[in-house]
Order: sequence, then C-alpha cells, then structure tokens
Amino acid sequence: MELNLIWTVLRRWWWLIAVPVVITMLWALPALPDAISPPVTYGTTIRFTAAAPPSAENALAAATDPQARSGSYEDTAYVPWLASEYLVFNLPQWITSTSFADAVSRELTAQGLEVNSDDLRRAFAADANRSILQVAIGWDNKAELEQIAAVAIEILQTQSQDYFPQLASSPAIIIPLDEVEVVQTAPPLTTRLQPFVRVFIGLVFGVALAFLAAYLDQTIYATDDLENAGLVVLASVPKE
Repeated sequence: MELNLIWTVLRRWWWLIAVPVVITMLWALPALPDAISPPVTYGTTIRFTAAAPPSAENALAAATDPQARSGSYEDTAYVPWLASEYLVFNLPQWITSTSFADAVSRELTAQGLEVNSDDLRRAFAADANRSILQVAIGWDNKAELEQIAAVAIEILQTQSQDYFPQLASSPAIIIPLDEVEVVQTAPPLTTRLQPFVRVFIGLVFGVALAFLAAYLDQTIYATDDLENAGLVVLASVPKE
C-alpha cells in the first residue's frame, strides 16, 4: 500500500520533480565533457631538507678556531637542528602563499613563460611531515611543469630571506632530495562525478518538493482520500 501511495505522489507531481532536475542538468552541462573525457594533467613531488644559515661570526669562528668547532652539543647540534625544524614547518605556508606564486610568476615571465600567479598558487601544495619539506606541483602541460618546478626550487634557495625576517640577509640552506620527475596524474574523482552529483541533488530536491506538495494538497482525488480523512463513502459516480 505504501508503495502505491509513493507511486501516486510521484506520478501526480512529476513536473515538480522534473523542474529541478532540468535546472541541475543545465548547470552540470558545461562540466560534462571533462567528466566524460578528463583533461590530461601532470604532477611532480620534490622533497627538501632545510637549515637556517649560520651567522657570520659562528661561520668565521668555525673556520679559523678549532676550539670553536668543538663547542657544546647545544651550540653545535641541538640549536641548528631545532632551527632547521622550525624553518621546515613554516616553509609550506610560504610555498602556498600568494607571495611565493608571485615570485615564481615574475621569474617565469623573465624566462619568456607567462603564467598567472593565481593559477600557480592553486598548483602548489606542501607539507612538512617528519621535518622533511615536501612540495607537490600539478599542471596541465608537462614542459611548463618542468620549468615551473625548476623556478620554484630556485626561488626557495635564493629568496627565502625576503619572506622570513628571522634569516636576516642570508637565504636559508635548502637542498632538494629528489630530481624533478614529471608523471601523468589521474584526474580528481570530484571532477568526474561532479555533473552527476548535481543532477542527483536536483532529483532529491524534486522528490522532496513532490512529497511536500502532496502533504499540503487538500484536494480530493479518490475515495481513499475521503476514507483517510475519516469519512464514509456511501456511493460513487463513475466517470462514464
């Protein structure tokens, strides 16, 4: 009985279901080609170690005074390692910032490649798990990605002092652990499912509208409606 009631509601209010479905289909139409045939994308991941530059006084003392090179553990090992860890943990914030994307964009422009800095900012991702800096870059052109990665490494190695005042006038010592290796990446699942999810949401919304309309509708359509209202049906007049 419940299934018959559901079918009656859907059949009676089908147009309320169709309207949001059609709207969401039109909304999803531009994204349909990318869902059916996703564009080819490329990516590369590079790991780095990093350390704060030694002060000029300490570097000079270590080079000229053997006793200075054999200082306490805190001076020669613990403090540099701790400074390095703080630096690595803060570098991802710079790499994913607008300032880093602007610096890479300016250098690429100087090399003859015009790339929008907003697109670059979205292309970079970084983290500092286990005190190792890891930078991931995604792009839709393999040759351009190789150039972007090379420039990003150069910016990391030469301009960090412009964004971290703790480094004073010397850039951080940043060493890549991996060669730039560009690979083809799978398209995000959200890109492939997005149009269909939109249509599904429209369908769910339409069904909800249909049941809301049925709940609010006071029109008598059949004898069952009268009986459900607590009235007794004495007779009925056939349509023909």
